[in-house]
Amino acid sequence: MAIIKSLKSRVGIDISYHRVLATNINYNDKKIVICLASYVSLDSRVNKYDPLEVVDIEVPKEDFSLFSGVDTHEMSYLWLKDNIEGFDDALDDLEKREREINEQTETNEWWDNYDC
Repeated sequence: MAIIKSLKSRVGIDISYHRVLATNINYNDKKIVICLASYVSLDSRVNKYDPLEVVDIEVPKEDFSLFSGVDTHEMSYLWLKDNIEGFDDALDDLEKREREINEQTETNEWWDNYDC
């Protein structure tokens, strides 16, 4: 899952593929931080290039309850689209590429380490 939207990076390069790396939740302080990675394109992500930018976005405390009892990864995408300028009219990449890529890597590593 990712957000597809062409934006300018901090260094002026177009980035168009944005995915949530992590959603960190501190229940004690009611603090949520979304770690967002931005790539030049979907192809850059699929070809395992590093993201051009990685930013931490702090969710306001008044939105803390939105993340309770739901899939926090999916809620992060919804929150970003509702609250970050430029993401409101973005497209969704609904493919679960990260899980597929990770599962394939784990399978290949298992076979590579298996002695016949």
